[in-house]
This record gives sequence, C-alpha cells and structure tokens, in this order.
Amino acid sequence: MTNFNYQFLTSIALIFFLTGVNNTSLLAQDFKTIGYLPHYRFALNDQIQYEKITHLNIAFANPDMSGNLSVGNNEDITPIVQSAHAAEVEVYISLAGGALTNDWAAAWESLIQVQNRSAFIQKIIEYTLDHDLQGIDVDLEWSHVNADYSGFVLELRDSVDKYDLGLTAALPGTYRYPQITDVALAAYDWINMMVYDLTGPWNPSNVGPHSPYSFAENAINYWVNQGVPKNKLTLGVPFYGYDFTDQNNVTALTYSQIVAMNPDNAQVDQVGQLYYNGIPTIEAKTVLAMNEVSGIMIWELGQDRFDEYSLLDKIYEVIQMSVSTENELTDLSIEVFPNPFENQIKIQNEYPMNGHLFLTDANGRLILNQKLELENQIDLNASILSSGVYFVKIILNGQVFSRKLVKR
Repeated sequence: MTNFNYQFLTSIALIFFLTGVNNTSLLAQDFKTIGYLPHYRFALNDQIQYEKITHLNIAFANPDMSGNLSVGNNEDITPIVQSAHAAEVEVYISLAGGALTNDWAAAWESLIQVQNRSAFIQKIIEYTLDHDLQGIDVDLEWSHVNADYSGFVLELRDSVDKYDLGLTAALPGTYRYPQITDVALAAYDWINMMVYDLTGPWNPSNVGPHSPYSFAENAINYWVNQGVPKNKLTLGVPFYGYDFTDQNNVTALTYSQIVAMNPDNAQVDQVGQLYYNGIPTIEAKTVLAMNEVSGIMIWELGQDRFDEYSLLDKIYEVIQMSVSTENELTDLSIEVFPNPFENQIKIQNEYPMNGHLFLTDANGRLILNQKLELENQIDLNASILSSGVYFVKIILNGQVFSRKLVKR
C-alpha cells in the first residue's frame, strides 16, 4: 500500500503539461529519442537499451589530413551499428566533437576550404555508406566554426540528398555561431540543442546547476527566435553532473557514479555542491520536449545506470505513457473509488500491479508519475487538489487503464 503526498510531489516540480491524446499517433511516428555513444563507451554495447531510442549518434569521427575518417583510435563501429540496427534504430556518424586534437583541428580547417571540401565530402559519404549508416551529424564547435562552415554544410546537404541520408547538427543551447548563415541552418533536418554545460570546470567560480529546467525553456525560445521551427529541434539532456566542492578541482561525474554514492541521489538534482539532472527533472524535460519540440537528445548513453534508476528508462516510460493510450485496458478488476472523491482516492486490483501510475487534470497537466511495484492497493492523498475533473492512467504491460474522476 502506498500513500502519496501531493505537496511533496509539487515541491519537486512534477506538474507539467502532457501532449493531448489526439496527438498520440503523431508522437508515436515522429518523436525522436537520440542517444550519443562515444567510442570510449563501446564496451557497454551489450548493456545499452537500443530499443528505447530511435536514433544513435556514434561519436566522434575525425579526419586525417587526407580526409580519411576514423572513430577514436580507429575503433571498429560495426558491432555497435549491428546492435542498433537489430533494435530498428537509425544510426548516424557524428563528426568532430567538442575536444579536437591539434591534428584533427588542422585537418578540419583545411578540408572544409572551398578547394578541398568536395573530395572530403565524398569520403564522408563513402564512410557513411560503407558502414550502413543512415545519416551524418555535424558537431564542429566554437573556434572550429569558421567562414568555411556554411559552404561545407550546404555542399554536404547536396551530397546526402543524393543518397537519401539524414543531416543534423549539434549546436549550443543559447548561442548561434555568427558564421552559420540562415540557409545553412535550414539545411539541417534537425538541430540537437546541447542544453547543458551552462557552467563547469572552465568557470569554477560560477557554482550551480549546469542544466536547469529553465535553461531548456530558454534554449527552445532562443532557437525558435533564430527562425528554426520547433519540429526541427531536439532537446539535449545530460547524463552527468559537475562537483564544485573543490573549486580548484571541479570534476565531472556520470549519473551512474552519482547514484552509486547513494540511490536517493537519483531523485534530486543536487547533493552538496554536486549538480546534475535526477529522475524528476529528466521526466519534466521529456514532457517539455514532447510538448514543444520534435525529440529529446542524450549526452551520453554510457553514463546511465543500467538498473531501476536508469534515466533512459524514465524517458521511455514518459513517452510510452503518452503514445500508448490507444491500447486501453478493459480489465475491470482495477477499481478506482470513490467517484466523485473528496480527500482521498483508492485504487485496488485483484493482482499486484507492476507498472506506472499517472494522474492528470482535465487539461492534461501531469500531477503524479509514480512507479508501481507489486502493489494491490494505492491510497492517494488528494486533499490539496482543487475541485474539478481528473484522469487516472495506469500502464501495465504496455497497456493503459484510464478512469475519469471528479473532485467535489
């Protein structure tokens, strides 16, 4: 038996807008979950839940001075591609990245120049086709975005169109490189907004969250104001945090490391001066992405927990809650009473419930998202709810039980 305290739930910001039921088929078809996997996480291939993403971006491929691409120290990406394809995931090669060696930086500067770019682009296309990939993600950053960038992107666009490949970019949350023209920006199928690293080891005196929920809202508004339609944006979320405890040595920790310290850390965004995104914020950002843009992007999959605290699991569950309402359960053994209710809602089932419970108001505002673990009865403290119409949804085995309730 579980007794939920609504005041606590609202205090951790679990009140969000969900996309309406009428949009579920559109969401099922079009909403993207994009996960980056860097070469130094390839050993986790057997643990990655590829079936819970739609696109995998392998990170990162960089050229030598002749334009020949390789990932990391010439890593073999074939096992990764095969695993993702087995889960019906589209795989993109992500180019460049935020930490170029001097040799890579010199190669990029040379190869995207007008006189060199056609031959280089041909090698990018050949690499993509040879490895049975579905697209290319451009992640040139900061000083490496120069006057040749837009011309390179536009010529690359022409080439990918010939082979029916995708073309995307990773760009900062609230900054547009001035060298990117409007035409080049529009050439991308979508933009993966990197809505993290608002602060970090490079700015140790700026202690605080590097990826707050407000940053996500600001990023969406920023890129829409740059002329990018919402259906060409995905919201980036971090699976890592920064520890400012020692400002002389600010360190990065994966979400997995943070939860290993204490499982309770999964439910918050801050422990002392360690800042990250826990489960409630990741769920909130997933709902925001579903309402406002075309997908959610993860940096990066190897930083996750591969157990009940998995952030990818939480993203997937929130998405499934909204896209699976067509499969309504007809099992009448689930009882929800009283109806109308006043201060308490009781939910009972003949068999233990393993799944998720959601409570929304009449406008689709999510009030409660709670995992159920072998529970026959749930008591909801509804005393602080206003009078009106509410909906209880319970997901069990991929199906949804739904009831309309009224508070007097």
